[in-house]
Amino acid sequence: LLLDEPTNYLDLEGTIWLEDYLRSYPYTVLIVSHDKDLLNNVAQNILHLENQKLSFYSGNYDRFDRTRREKLMLQLSMKKKQEEARRHMESFVERFKAKASKARQAQSRMKALAKMEPIADVLQERVFPFRFPAPEKPLASPIIRLEDASIGYEPGKPVLQNLNLRIDQDDRIALLGANGNGKSTFAKLLCDRLQVTSGHKYASKKLRIAYFAQHQLDELKMGETPYEHFRELKPDATQAQTRAIAGSYGFGADKADTKVEKLSGGEKARLLFAIATFHKPHIIILDEPTNHLDVDSREALVMAINEYDGAIILISHDRHLVETCADRLWLVADGSVAPYEGDLNDYRKWLLDPARRAKPLTAGAEEDGAAEARPSRPSIDKREARRLAAQKREQMAPLKKKAQTAEKEIARLQKLVEELDAKLADPKVASDTNAMRATAKERADMLKAVAKAEEVWLEASTAYEEAMAAD
Repeated sequence: LLLDEPTNYLDLEGTIWLEDYLRSYPYTVLIVSHDKDLLNNVAQNILHLENQKLSFYSGNYDRFDRTRREKLMLQLSMKKKQEEARRHMESFVERFKAKASKARQAQSRMKALAKMEPIADVLQERVFPFRFPAPEKPLASPIIRLEDASIGYEPGKPVLQNLNLRIDQDDRIALLGANGNGKSTFAKLLCDRLQVTSGHKYASKKLRIAYFAQHQLDELKMGETPYEHFRELKPDATQAQTRAIAGSYGFGADKADTKVEKLSGGEKARLLFAIATFHKPHIIILDEPTNHLDVDSREALVMAINEYDGAIILISHDRHLVETCADRLWLVADGSVAPYEGDLNDYRKWLLDPARRAKPLTAGAEEDGAAEARPSRPSIDKREARRLAAQKREQMAPLKKKAQTAEKEIARLQKLVEELDAKLADPKVASDTNAMRATAKERADMLKAVAKAEEVWLEASTAYEEAMAAD
């Protein structure tokens, strides 16, 4: 069975089913995929194609990744040693080739140089990291609130209804639900591409929203360059400023002047990320952002999302992305959207339940036993519980914010400690007693600041968790 990027246009539900099917498939399967979870859970061996060479690795993706990194480090070390040996031989030949007494040795070195097969350059950190700019000014929560809202494309035919939800600026929400249930419709409602047909949607007046969808790759101007795209975003910028902006998104001089039609799928996606987030949004809505990204680019996207200070709404079939970036799950099903209280493992178990496959649930009465198998999602008579839960989250928001601020401060201070450690290891500092003493004192003060920030974080996070767990 040969599969080329089988999960790209599947929803999360289809991806989970495919993974389960392939694990029990009795014959040989060859998969081309950038889906890390699929490769970890299905693949027993990895064939890696790079620089026109195919290499075999035993084990799943994570094992391949570890082994490959170890090989790269070894190759880098060997290349450095070879370059040192080559320089030594070349120096010997240059010094002694004219001397009769050393001519034989020089000739021997020259032959050795000719036979020396150069070790290939090691390609490291090929993927430029994504950077989502932080919002200029935080907004009061909630930044978006829906009250009894409905949305659809035709009058009297709502796709989604009874929407009672709120989004805060520090939310990380992933949308679950099969294709066709309305996930993308809901995303369009949030970013004002669709309006409510009934009920209300409230949003902060100064709210800036970034929206990325896989189909937007077709909206790029293929005959223009990334430089020209950035020029249109900031027409008053000088040429140097525009090139600096392009460079900050990983488009150096060569790529900035390359027509979009010549860029790879990942480079086009990066250009779209840059365009969508250029104006420093408070919320980023990502609808299947990984379809054109390789594994390394997906990891760069994970880092960008986790470092971003605004809200994230995520629609993705990439389980690794959802698990590492989302701290809340909302289920889009049965014509509505509601919080899902389980995690992805609970959701997977429900999807793969044999009773559900044999007796699909309908919009009407549920079959016996289906209610237990069904993901927990609030029904209409639980609206009051939802309202109280939202009210409680709002009351606890200051504690949550305090814990998050302390966590960021810890990370900032630890980075400064690492910089001071590097400074202490500098021979110039080590040889200067006064500089050494001052740097050591600064490091000690920084460690005290880290300890204090950790106490603040522990106190705030514990208080928040206890308050949220209380009845």
